[in-house]
Amino acid sequence: MRSMQMVMFMLCVLGGLFLLMQGPAFFMPARIDPAIGLHFDAFASRLLGAGLLALAAVGGQYLRAMYYSEQRRLPNAAAQRFYFACLILALVLIGGAMLRAQPGANPDYRPPSSARH
Repeated sequence: MRSMQMVMFMLCVLGGLFLLMQGPAFFMPARIDPAIGLHFDAFASRLLGAGLLALAAVGGQYLRAMYYSEQRRLPNAAAQRFYFACLILALVLIGGAMLRAQPGANPDYRPPSSARH
């Protein structure tokens, strides 16, 4: 389980840094219909990267407290406030990125060809 947590932590860190530093515009297709989705511009991409880094901060604190310290202790009040603030910040940043992204048609979508009998 720890290895999966480290993989997710590193994906948040590396993905967040890439999106924050590069700010690439990209298209994210919808889950149900790949013909539509969200177009992320550079600013929305950077918001998404900052949200991923905020999640990585919470994950790093959790990993440090639960796996890389001598004693496993429940977080004190200050740590709980830090977790809460980082999670709210991540929700606001990721939500802002989703609101900023423009819904539209997938530029690379080709409808499936129907088989003729």
